[in-house]
Amino acid sequence: MTRLVKVAFSVLLFGALAAAPALAQKAAPKGKAKASKPVVVAKVEGEPIYDRDVLAAFRSLPPKVQQQGIGKIYERVLELLIERRMMAIFGRREKYDKKPEVKRRVRQAENQIIRDVYLSQLIKKYLTEERIKAHYDEFVQKNPAKTEVRARHILVENEAKAKDIIKQAKGGQDFAKLAAKNSVGPSAQRGGDLGYFTAKEMVKPFSDVAFKLKKGKISQKPVKTQFGWHVIKVEDRRTRKVPPYAKVKKQMTRQVGQKLGQDFIRQFREQAKVERYSLDGKKKLSKMPATPLRPVPK
Repeated sequence: MTRLVKVAFSVLLFGALAAAPALAQKAAPKGKAKASKPVVVAKVEGEPIYDRDVLAAFRSLPPKVQQQGIGKIYERVLELLIERRMMAIFGRREKYDKKPEVKRRVRQAENQIIRDVYLSQLIKKYLTEERIKAHYDEFVQKNPAKTEVRARHILVENEAKAKDIIKQAKGGQDFAKLAAKNSVGPSAQRGGDLGYFTAKEMVKPFSDVAFKLKKGKISQKPVKTQFGWHVIKVEDRRTRKVPPYAKVKKQMTRQVGQKLGQDFIRQFREQAKVERYSLDGKKKLSKMPATPLRPVPK
């Protein structure tokens, strides 16, 4: 077993067990109205472990581990589930569920679950089609259709060399080959191809010339920027249109959901009575940080 698999099993699977039921539902095959009856895949002291528990744990492993396929690592995942269930059963027999440390950690887990479920239900309640569509309309207003140019360029260190390259290109030599041979820019290996870009995505002197050139034309003079001297050839022009609602609806939904979550947290902050103290508990803090930490988006 590789080190990655060992780490994944020993660390990530621990957290997977708590989320097993929800993840198992997500993992259910598409097109089924109801989940199939769970299958018992093991029993520990008479307590069942189901196929959905194994699948949920598998789906919580890193993508690199999942690439091996459930078939290859099924028995190892199952054995870890058995081990954890076994230790929990014997721990309960020793009354560890009554220990203060266990109760404290259960309370912590319960608080996290309540917080997550409560916030997700609030978001779900207010995450309406109207809100999502309004967010899309705002996105459209802020992102009107823009003209894009696809261009190649040859970047050199002095004006004299740039003028010579212009002469060669206008004399019929292949621009891409000239770029590969002469350009000191990173696009040289692509024949100077910069792909499509808007005017604001390039430095102004470069964009000013590129967007005035017609398709297939080469700049008459070298273009000076902070990077050096450029010879530019426009390959194509097009209009970058705003993607249709159906194409970006998932993205819009996620953004609206995140915004709602932040709004709810802010509202509750305004309502809640909160006292803050320094790490040693001796000094009272006047207010929350200007930029509170946020969890990394999943």
